[in-house]
Amino acid sequence: MTLASPFARSLVTVGLIAAVLIVVPFVGSRYTVLLTTEIAAVLSIALMWNLLAGFGGIVFMGFQVFIGIGGYTLFMVANGLGLPPFPFVVVSGLVCATFALLITPILFRLSGAQLAIGSWVISEVVRLIVYHTAVLGGGGGVALTAVRGIDRSVRLFATYGTAAIVLLIALLTCVGLMRGRFGLALRAMKDSSLAAEAMGVTIRKTQTYVLLIAAAIGGAAGACYYMVALQVSPTAGFSMNWMAIILFAVILGGIGTLEGPIVGVAIYFLLRETMGNIGSFYFIILGLLAIGVTLFVPGGAWGLLKSVIRIDLLPIRRTMREAGQSA
Repeated sequence: MTLASPFARSLVTVGLIAAVLIVVPFVGSRYTVLLTTEIAAVLSIALMWNLLAGFGGIVFMGFQVFIGIGGYTLFMVANGLGLPPFPFVVVSGLVCATFALLITPILFRLSGAQLAIGSWVISEVVRLIVYHTAVLGGGGGVALTAVRGIDRSVRLFATYGTAAIVLLIALLTCVGLMRGRFGLALRAMKDSSLAAEAMGVTIRKTQTYVLLIAAAIGGAAGACYYMVALQVSPTAGFSMNWMAIILFAVILGGIGTLEGPIVGVAIYFLLRETMGNIGSFYFIILGLLAIGVTLFVPGGAWGLLKSVIRIDLLPIRRTMREAGQSA
């Protein structure tokens, strides 16, 4: 495997991202570490939604359900056991994957706009249930009391490290899946489910697997995000604002590419940090920018950047030699 091979290039890119994540705590301020933690969590979520919609054609418009469930799971388990919350992101991922498995019989009876609306309805039902459940704090939500005895610096770097690990898992999962047969099946399913089925792709199984993966990693990332906030509520955890952020980042960056969500999330946080204090005009600018990219730059910001550098940093297309070796 040479450095010029697409797979090696992907590993180098992921390695560079890992190197940046390692350096940040040593050279950045406390605010920089907090911001990078948030970026890592949001990017992991965006990558998972892009895996569903951008590659699989599963337009899941209720993805915030996994973010909320992930956050609540971590808070309730950590608070209940009185233990540091960081390892329990694994539990959040497993609970979200289990929930995803439970809704697949209903969800995948739908397609297109019906699936999008159905997923949003599921998320709203879960939000209302959580809102009216006293043990979950009702409308006020739950505070992460399990961290009270942990030093603030330890808590900061442990949360950062957990979010960074989740992000690297998300990146490696996307690279591994999209460069294998599963990725080919996923893209074929998006182009035409009938043609994919005729070629031997098991549609329901493929849909289920990708949803379980996206739910697990998205839920773990949501748990990391709310570890920073130290509070989760039904209004925040299951908010449609999550879908607005995801759509903006993925579409602006370039849906259906691995680099697109990275670029889109970077632009989103750059705009938020520089223009977040101008009030409602900030949201107007975000909306106009998203509309402009959709109309005039279908490939997104990454498409424009790629036309300049003329190289894929996280290529998903396999060479003839790679395809022959895996056959």
